[in-house]
Amino acid sequence: MNGVAAVMTAPHTLDLREFPVPDPEPGGVVLNMIRANVCGTEVHIARGHHPLIKPGCVLGHEGIGRVAALGEGVTTDFAGQPLHEGDRVVAAYFSVCRRCPQCNRGDWSLCSNAYSRWSQPAERAPHFFGTFGTHWALGRDQYVYRVPDSVSSKAASSANCALSQMVNAMAAGKVSAGDRLLLLGAGGLGLCAAALGREAGAEVYVAEMTATRLPKAERFGAHHTVDLSLAADGEERIAMIRELTDGGADVVVDLTGVPSAFAEGVQMVRPAGRFVSVGSVSPKHYAQFDPGLFTRSGVTMQAILRYPPYMLSRAVNFLAATPHYPWEELVDADYTLAEAGEAIQAAEDRKVTRAALIMDED
Repeated sequence: MNGVAAVMTAPHTLDLREFPVPDPEPGGVVLNMIRANVCGTEVHIARGHHPLIKPGCVLGHEGIGRVAALGEGVTTDFAGQPLHEGDRVVAAYFSVCRRCPQCNRGDWSLCSNAYSRWSQPAERAPHFFGTFGTHWALGRDQYVYRVPDSVSSKAASSANCALSQMVNAMAAGKVSAGDRLLLLGAGGLGLCAAALGREAGAEVYVAEMTATRLPKAERFGAHHTVDLSLAADGEERIAMIRELTDGGADVVVDLTGVPSAFAEGVQMVRPAGRFVSVGSVSPKHYAQFDPGLFTRSGVTMQAILRYPPYMLSRAVNFLAATPHYPWEELVDADYTLAEAGEAIQAAEDRKVTRAALIMDED
């Protein structure tokens, strides 16, 4: 039996290619994909900005699938729940080898071999290294979790990576009750973070340059929304936020991927507050930065790349525990696999919060 995967052949160019569906490797799982979402990372990859995911690779890292086959030795998911063919699951898109210096220190999200599968060319077996395809071949070092029946596939499709990434960001920022939490960006990551911050007891501010995104942030728990496009420049944006937050937020999380927003965001934190950088994932894009001002601020800066894989389990549990948020609204545009290029373009043009590719709607 053959399946189909969307392969990037050049920046902004995708090709649907047919490959034989592999048997699962020992300890691995092969999925029939149900849905795959277009994360902001796909936009960076499509531009040719990712340091590891290059032409020849299968795109996609977020989504949900159904177990097609279990590899030798696999009887449960990584939380110990029984796993069977036909179960819906979400999986970490990266590997955790547990054998490199980073893993040995406990820095699993920075595993040296994290993209040892995803960065492989699609021509190499088992071919289906990304979520943009009819199948996804998971290795033994990719954490897999069963999705509860109470959570729809559409809602669960953002658990990895959007929600899990924000679970990690909230932990890194030590967000707690009473904190003023400022989220720069109201895309999928910002909406997930708004819900997490609200449930943690923080006062949540969501700031955006695209004002049409802000009403949805309120439905995901934001107490305050800020239209940054009303400011004339960066200095006015900083002043606007500092005034609204009475001198600066306790925690600022930058989700924009815009270098200038990084430099401005550090100045939106109160003295001795916390700044968490998530959105800027493409190297060699620079911003002006004042290290003297930063030193005098006493601000703690934390970089977040991926997440410890067990946080995916927390994300799934959070979805099940918070049905009062409109989780399905994170995904607001559906496309076919053949329309993957259009879906990425819609995300790049900020016409959608999160586009989805539908492979096998259940």
